[in-house]
Amino acid sequence: MRYLVHRIARCIAATIAGRKPATLMNISNDIGGLLDTWDRYRADIFIGSEINYYELKRTDKNAIVLFFNHNRLNELLKNKSVKKFLSECGYESDSIDYVLDTLRHRYATGRCPPEIGIFLGIPLKDVKGFMGSNSLRNTKCGMWRIYGDPETSEKRMNEYRRARDTITRRLFSGEDPVSIIRESELGFFE
Repeated sequence: MRYLVHRIARCIAATIAGRKPATLMNISNDIGGLLDTWDRYRADIFIGSEINYYELKRTDKNAIVLFFNHNRLNELLKNKSVKKFLSECGYESDSIDYVLDTLRHRYATGRCPPEIGIFLGIPLKDVKGFMGSNSLRNTKCGMWRIYGDPETSEKRMNEYRRARDTITRRLFSGEDPVSIIRESELGFFE
């Protein structure tokens, strides 16, 4: 279990830190039976945590899991620009349950829906650029493709990297990964 929780903590660091509304992770049995471990311990890992999880897709070999901070995701879905964009993508409601069910349904078609970038904390301009929904050109690549002025996108990427680096240092210093996942985002970088 410890290996799985260690991997989750590193992967979702920016979500734990409250910098990112959600993080997507592939949990597979290809590496040490992690999916079986996930099935046994997932509820225990997140007791008392602000992080929730939702399986978007599942096969015999892996699960695509969206880890999210309910409050951060809810704030994002209430944002006027995001609401308008998701409406244009066919989302008829901004409730978290509806959005997650819709994402799961779209994932079932066999490919990752490009609007998922919004939930993963990618700036709207970059998601729209990737989808070809605006006239901005691709100016840079990093954790995602950047369209238009890279400054705000790079700043966000750096926040995500800083969160991952902080969690990684804490894990390698021996901190319990379950405790890290369960801690509040407040004071994360202090």
